[in-house]
Amino acid sequence: MKNLTTIEILWQGPMNESEVKKLNAGKDYGLYQIYGTHNILGANTLLYIGQANNQTFATRLSQHKVWLEWGYSDTQFFIGRLGGVEKTNNEEWARHIDIAERLLIYHCSPPYNTKNLNEYGDDIKQTIVLNFGKKNVLPLEVSTLYNESEFCERRKNWKEYSLK
Repeated sequence: MKNLTTIEILWQGPMNESEVKKLNAGKDYGLYQIYGTHNILGANTLLYIGQANNQTFATRLSQHKVWLEWGYSDTQFFIGRLGGVEKTNNEEWARHIDIAERLLIYHCSPPYNTKNLNEYGDDIKQTIVLNFGKKNVLPLEVSTLYNESEFCERRKNWKEYSLK
């Protein structure tokens, strides 16, 4: 497949709020997952996926303080850092973190997320997100490839293979 964008994320966790605050302040950015008890879905539910892009994990998670305090149980956090073998610039990193967050929310549908639940946008094409490490319930990979398949794009012309 031409021009396939691959975004790799290395996850670590579970952590509690105080452990997140001890992370490398000033340089710690990426994606995060919040787990806790949901009144319908039960214990250890993926509640939210977010990004710490222009602020550290500790700063971003402190902004969830109000609804985290209302939870039925202690919350757990998993943090993910984007990386790979090739260097990237800040603009490309920011684009990748945004795409990865949108695709993960779309595919996992956490109950406390409100955006990207029904679609991830038309501006993402031929992209795959690979989740490594302690990812908890996240799938190993999510991508745009299903929605870009011949079946989805040209359903009228799609034909089942016939064997002779």
